[in-house]
Amino acid sequence: MKKWIIPIVVLMTACASESVPEGEAVQAVTPEEKPTETVGEEVEVTPEAPVWPRLSNATCKDFLLEYGQKNTANRVVIHTPYGDIKVKLYDDTPIHRANFLYLIERGYFAPTQIVRIVKDFVVQGGNSEEPEDQEERFLIGDYTLPNEIQAHHIHTRGALAMSRNYEGNPEQRSSAYDFYIVDGRDISNVEFFQVKEENGYNYTDAQEAEYKKRGGAIHLDGKHTVFGEVTSGLSVIDKIADLETDASDWPVMELIVSMEVVE
Repeated sequence: MKKWIIPIVVLMTACASESVPEGEAVQAVTPEEKPTETVGEEVEVTPEAPVWPRLSNATCKDFLLEYGQKNTANRVVIHTPYGDIKVKLYDDTPIHRANFLYLIERGYFAPTQIVRIVKDFVVQGGNSEEPEDQEERFLIGDYTLPNEIQAHHIHTRGALAMSRNYEGNPEQRSSAYDFYIVDGRDISNVEFFQVKEENGYNYTDAQEAEYKKRGGAIHLDGKHTVFGEVTSGLSVIDKIADLETDASDWPVMELIVSMEVVE
C-alpha cells in the first residue's frame, strides 16, 4: 500500500470554513506567503470502500450486466462442515452469474444458512430469516432477477438454480438470494413421458441419458433458471441431504455455510 507524505501547514491567521459537496475531494490550497516551517508526517491512505446502489427490479439488470463484465469469474467454492462443494457458473446466464458473484463480494453468503433440506429433491439456502440476514437483504435491495431459463440447462443432480415465487410472477423472475442445489432421484420412463406431455419439453437423447444416469428434479425444468452445476462435492450434498429436519424441512441443527470465488 502506498504511503504519501502530506505536509501539515500551520497558519497564524484564522480561516473561514467552506462546506464541500459530499463525494468531492478537498484540494489543498497553497498560500501566497509560505510559512517559515512545515511539519511533515507519514499518513497511511486507506482506499475508500465502494459505495453500492440499493438494487430494485428496475435497476438490477443493467447493474448486474455491467458488474458481470468487470467480474468474469465463474468458479465458486461452498464451504460446509461436511466438506467443500465446488460449482461452475454458466456464462450464458450472465445476470444470475453476476448476481451470485455480487452477493459473495457483498459478504451476504459469508456466512449463510441452509434453510431447507428435502432428501432426493433439493438442498436450499441463502434466504434465512435471521435479523442480520433480513437487514443485509434490505441494504442490498429488494429485487428479483429476470429469468434466464434455457432448455439446455436442466435439473439433473448437482444443478444450481434459484427459487422463485409462483404466485403473481408470470415472468418467472428468480429470487435474488434463495438458491438451491438439486439432490434428485431416479427418473422413470413414465415420468419422462408425463413431463414431455405436460410441459411440452423436448429433451435431447443426451439429456435423457443424463437424467437416467444421474437422476434429478425433472419437473422443475422450464420453471426455474439453472445457472450452474456442481463439479466436485456431490458426496457432500448426500451428507447434507441425510440430515434430520423438522416438519417444515428446516435442519434441526443449524447448518452454516460460506462461499468464496476462486479463479
